[in-house]
Amino acid sequence: MPQTHGHTAPSPLPTFAERLASQGSMLYGGDYNPEQWPEEVRKEDMRLFKEAGINEVTLNVFSWAQLQPSENEYDFSKLDRIARTVSDAGMSIVMATSTGALPAWMSLRHPDVNRVDEKGRKMRHRERHNACINSPTFRTYSAALAGKLAERYGGLPNLVAWHVGNEYGGMCWCDTCAVKFREWLRARYGTIESVNEAWNSAFWSHTYHSFDEIFPPNELGNMTGWSGKAILGGFSLDYQRFYGECVLESYNEEKAAIRRFDRVNPVTTNMMGTYPTYDYFRWRAGLDGNGDDCGVDVVSWDSYPRPDTPAASVAMCHELMRGVGGGGPWMLMEQTPSRQNWMPFNAQKRPGQMRQLSWQAVAHGADTVQFFQLRQNRAGCEKFHGALIGSDGTDRTRAFRECAALGSELKRVSGRILGSRMTPARVALVFDWQSRWAIDLSAGPTISMDYVAEVQRWYAELHRRNIPVDIVGPYDEYDSYDVLLAPCLYMMRASLVTRLRRFVDHGGRLLLTALSALTDEHDSLYQGEIPVPLRDLAGVWVEETDALDPDTSVVPLRFADATGATDVADDVHEGYTGTTPVIADSANDAAGPHGRVLFDVLEADEGTEVLATYGSEYYVGTPAFTFRPSTGNGGVFYAATFPDDAAMPMFVDRLLDGTNIVGLTNGPLTGVVDSRSIVPDATVPSDLRVVDLEVTRRVAANGTMFTFVINPVNVPVTVDLPASLTGRDLLTDADVTSGERTVEPFGVLIVESSTATAGQTA
Repeated sequence: MPQTHGHTAPSPLPTFAERLASQGSMLYGGDYNPEQWPEEVRKEDMRLFKEAGINEVTLNVFSWAQLQPSENEYDFSKLDRIARTVSDAGMSIVMATSTGALPAWMSLRHPDVNRVDEKGRKMRHRERHNACINSPTFRTYSAALAGKLAERYGGLPNLVAWHVGNEYGGMCWCDTCAVKFREWLRARYGTIESVNEAWNSAFWSHTYHSFDEIFPPNELGNMTGWSGKAILGGFSLDYQRFYGECVLESYNEEKAAIRRFDRVNPVTTNMMGTYPTYDYFRWRAGLDGNGDDCGVDVVSWDSYPRPDTPAASVAMCHELMRGVGGGGPWMLMEQTPSRQNWMPFNAQKRPGQMRQLSWQAVAHGADTVQFFQLRQNRAGCEKFHGALIGSDGTDRTRAFRECAALGSELKRVSGRILGSRMTPARVALVFDWQSRWAIDLSAGPTISMDYVAEVQRWYAELHRRNIPVDIVGPYDEYDSYDVLLAPCLYMMRASLVTRLRRFVDHGGRLLLTALSALTDEHDSLYQGEIPVPLRDLAGVWVEETDALDPDTSVVPLRFADATGATDVADDVHEGYTGTTPVIADSANDAAGPHGRVLFDVLEADEGTEVLATYGSEYYVGTPAFTFRPSTGNGGVFYAATFPDDAAMPMFVDRLLDGTNIVGLTNGPLTGVVDSRSIVPDATVPSDLRVVDLEVTRRVAANGTMFTFVINPVNVPVTVDLPASLTGRDLLTDADVTSGERTVEPFGVLIVESSTATAGQTA
């Protein structure tokens, strides 16, 4: 293939939606690794891809060893032939830089590229994610390869995006990283005295007298014997930040090399949802301090839910990834057509489930549907991972038939949805990777603390009500929202405190929970009455926090009487200072609402409304849920404990009361399961009787609305559709009317309507 060159004249990059609009339909394809097979197989694959409606392939993800046999030798002949075959078949290409796994010669001749693990062991040539990101050798050769690929293929008319690396993951603790970390600390703090102050290193005689005394905080260093918790939280936090910045720096070097030859096609890398190691909000596209183009131009991510993953958890990951990208359309870069291979039990997706999960991604803003992988690997550790084309090489498998059916649907209707955005949300939920790190590094207050799970619980209740939610980061502005949920926002730097205070002062409603606003960015406890930086706005003082094993101990909650009755529960604590009377819950404690995991013991200020109290333990009768009003309709809610499934709806009811915030349906869209229709299936509980259908909406620039109604389970569900969900089903071209309707197992409706005929239900 002759060399081609991209556009070099400076011009604004078109949005990803604009890039795809010319395709006429969403990208439908995924990872293709044809270097494993002879050319005649590739030609047959093209025929099968066409049959399945595939219009895109992602090439060259793990081909570095073939492209570069040695330091100064490059061989693009095989990739040329592959790219020509794909181009001749009329398919788009997402070109990867192939830097996600090292060639063996590099590991052998340049040992600085090999990682040192958390136990201090030097790796050899191993699996993917196997490079020390700070290795000068890796940085030099990875950027050089990205540039050569862009120079050669950047002008291909069917190229639609660049894919740098692959699922960046893990960390390194080698001597190279130690040197770079010291440089990072000098730039951040200036002096070793400032480092000691930030880390409170006087603790346990950990004062450092020079930067040379500081080494990466692996298991041999800044780690306790208490389940691997940090000795100095600020130390380990800084290393986590440092390494993540280095990974992003390496990505940006490859992106810069691409931009020298291709200024048009978006550059991305595939993220992994709530993956813990890097702060993805730092990867949002923008300009660095030097005015250079940085970050991902479009967010892409790989969705691999487990068989028992709730629909709300999958949806939250989609919303998180959309939030990382600033709210625009994103790429579903990977999912499996059938099964994974790396779980303890690799269940097949049930008939219709792949389609349902694909449309769910689109319903939450995806403008591509892509798979790993398009053809099953011949050998290697991913040989049992599902694929469009199995080892049989035919179109007769269930996976192929289902993918072909979805491909036909996407070709027919997805062009209408392309570029539309999620319906504007009045509620936002803060997800903070760095608070998560700090909580995980802390010894105490409980081993049962799971940051992601607690955030998901709040999202799940809003999702159940079909209320649009944006997931935002700790660096975002919040002024466009009416309600902001910030569960377990443990670590608050000064700039975040300022933005939260402004949000509340301007009439916003803020939710804080136990384990919120405790430390600064160095994991040093704020000194004063908790929650110190928001103490006046919250109107409560957390005197102490109890931690109980959630598997054995929960605490009943008593909610304020909705009628305003003045009776006060007999068990009210004599120190209770709230202003709202509380009555005993008549429900049996075992079935009623409970708090779990953590229990802040609060003292409420005068003027703070007590919405619920504890029903047992030594803090019986003291506030468990409070509201401190502020300007307008705003104020701060404080959840002193983590609500269980029975309590969560009651917490959210009070959070939204008086805001006029409603869902796309008037409450949950609950369908009834005919018990006679349940076929024994490992994915369906035998006692399932009702199902909450998922309802989301995308809105096009001309006001056309696409409302997605999705049945997340493998049983038919009968539901009473409200008038707000009427219109034309994009998939069947049939009218959707209000009233009783049966939605098939894993069924999907895409209701197209105008703003004149539908809207949010009051």
